[in-house]
This record gives sequence, structure tokens and C-alpha cells, in this order.
Amino acid sequence: MSRAEIAVLTLMLSLNHPLSAQRPVDVDDLARVRDVSDPQLSPDGAWVAYTVSVPDTAKDKDDTDLWLASWDGAQQIRLTRSPAGEHAPRWSPDSRYIAFLSDRDDPHEVAQLWLLDRAGGEPERLTNLPGGVSDLAWAPDGLRLALIASDSNPNAKAPGDSSTKAPKPIVIDRFQFKKDETGWLSAQHNHLYLFDLATRTATLLLPGDYDEAAPSWSPDGRSIAFVSRRRPEFDRTDNYDLYVVGATPGAEPRQLTTFEGPDLDPEWGSRAPAWSPDGTQIAYVRGGPLALLYYAGQKVAVVPAAGGPARVLTGALDRNVLSPTFSSDGSQVFFLLEDDRVYHLAQVPAAGGAIERLVEGERALTELSVVRGGRIVVASSGTSAPTSGSTGTACWLMRRHIGP
Repeated sequence: MSRAEIAVLTLMLSLNHPLSAQRPVDVDDLARVRDVSDPQLSPDGAWVAYTVSVPDTAKDKDDTDLWLASWDGAQQIRLTRSPAGEHAPRWSPDSRYIAFLSDRDDPHEVAQLWLLDRAGGEPERLTNLPGGVSDLAWAPDGLRLALIASDSNPNAKAPGDSSTKAPKPIVIDRFQFKKDETGWLSAQHNHLYLFDLATRTATLLLPGDYDEAAPSWSPDGRSIAFVSRRRPEFDRTDNYDLYVVGATPGAEPRQLTTFEGPDLDPEWGSRAPAWSPDGTQIAYVRGGPLALLYYAGQKVAVVPAAGGPARVLTGALDRNVLSPTFSSDGSQVFFLLEDDRVYHLAQVPAAGGAIERLVEGERALTELSVVRGGRIVVASSGTSAPTSGSTGTACWLMRRHIGP
């Protein structure tokens, strides 16, 4: 595929010192660094929605807001200013609305689904789910969304309850009982919901004692792919598998992958499973053998949506991969390729073949978004704009057009 356009949209929201005034970085400088992340191309390819996080030293947390940038890089527009913060911007199929998550105005301080009309007006809160929403995906018809929402926390205090009574005793009744950053694990689970925009109602699609993650709609809007460990004693392994379920209450999920290792492990931070434009294939990240833990390599794989054996596209590659997604014509699978502690943009034919690196050099790519017409946007960082991550440092966006 030829490269018709390569350009860089630089959002240098970090240190403001000119290069001629170089000096050692101090603590105050770190508090002024901005973290740019989660770029999302609008379906019409005209705009990029993204988040900018600002350290709040008084509250010891980041304040994250939504921004827009035009494809040509001429405009950057701040969309939100809530101190509660917003994240996960996702475009409606007609490019008019942006759905996002925020815990603003929520008595339990859990994230809910919000909707912003780019034509103007204040964002509208759409959900009031007790356990909060952690992920979302628009249906192709623009009338529904798939949500991942949690059960309510049994130890959560009612709004206005200022009592200091001791919490309920911790009862351990599962194999994995504690998790880094989360703490003690209870009987709460993350479930797949179907949200109807017209009625503003959320319907539980998959009840039970399992967790679902990473929802992704089929191009015809009839099915939703997701990741789960739907098996007895699922807590005893990290063997995630890919499933598909009809987008109607009561539908039974179908297991697509059977590899005895993680298929699209959500702990690795990879994107949701990616459908081919014709809806016949799903691309995802296959992990390695469970016995190798974090030393197992990750591969780009595709599996038929109707069922059948999966095919690994990067079997000979001795590097980890992230975030595979199909090109707009379905002929290629783009992905992030790890090499020498950073990730580059690469592609491999969907039918199998040689891997081609599209973006290299002294930069690290962390996220990508692809839309029709061959436009790709990635979150990138280099030596003059440190990588984004838990340290709250800066990054910039690079946009790229790939097509005939």
C-alpha cells in the first residue's frame, strides 16, 4: 500500500521552556506536564477526539478533560472543564456525538455514560448504574451502545451517610481474592449491557458470575464480540477467550477461541477485538502458554466470526504486539509492534504474509485509531516529548493517511 500523506500534529502541552534555556527538570516542572492519550478518529476522518490529563497536586490526582483536534492540525478545541474528569471519548457513527465516561455528579463517585452533542449544549448524563460503567462501544446504527458495567458495591455508603461504622467483614470465597490497585475482590462482576438511546434504558445481556470486557459490535449491528473467562473455577487461570453474543436479551454467547492461554487478556491493555469490514473475521491478540506468565509472547491472530480454527498472522515474529485492527478494505491488519522497549506501527496481510513496519524511529506509539479512507491516528512520544503513562508525562499525536 502506498503512503499518500504523512504529517505530524504536535500537541506540545508539556514544558514551555525554549530549547535555548535548557536546565535540569525539577518537581515543579513535572506538575506542569500534560499527558495526551486515547486518540479517536471521527468516522468521517475530520476530527480527532483525545484526552489531556493535568496533575492536581492538591488532590493528588489527575484532572482529565476531552479535547478535539482537526485532521489538518489547525484547530484544537477543549470540550470539557469538569473537575471530576472525563475519559474514553467515543464517536457516534454519524460523527455528531461523543459518548464518554465521567464520575461527575455521581454520589458514589463511579463513572457513568455521558453524551456530548458537537452541535452545542451541555453534556447529558445517560446512565445511573450503581456500580458504574467502565467501557462503551457504539452500535453501527447509532441508536444503541454496548456497555461494561459493574455490580453495585455492597460496602458502598448511601449518599449523605457520614457514619464511621466499621465496614462489613471481608469474606474470602474465591481463589483470586486480591488484586493490585483494586484491593480485596468481592462477588462484584463486570457485565455486558445493551443501552438504548431512545428510551435511555440499560438492559443486562449477560447475567451470572462471570466478568465481560472489551465489547465490539459486528458491522451489521447484530452481534457483540467480547472477552471473558466463562468456565468453572475461572479464577484459577488467566485464560481469557473471545466470545460473540447476539445483541438481544436472552441470547447465548458462543465461544470462538479455545487456545489454552490468554486470548486478548484485558490486563495487557490491548484494544477490543476488531471485526473485518465484511463481518467474517475478528482480529485479536493471542497470548502465549500460561506457564510462561509474562514471558510468553503475544501474537496477532484472526478467527472466523462464524466459528472455526484461528490463524496466527505473526507466528514467526519474536516480538509482542498490541491493538490489531483491520484496514478499511479488510486486506491488512494494523498493529503495534514492540521492539527495544517501544512500540512501532506495523501491518500484516489479513491472508498472511510479510510484516511491514510503517512507522519507526526514536518514538514510542501507544494507541491507534483507524477509519474509512485509510486515515490512522496514533499516540506517540519521543525524546523531546516523554512517553505517556503512570508518571503523567507528555506525548503527542501523529496522524497518518495510508491509501492508494
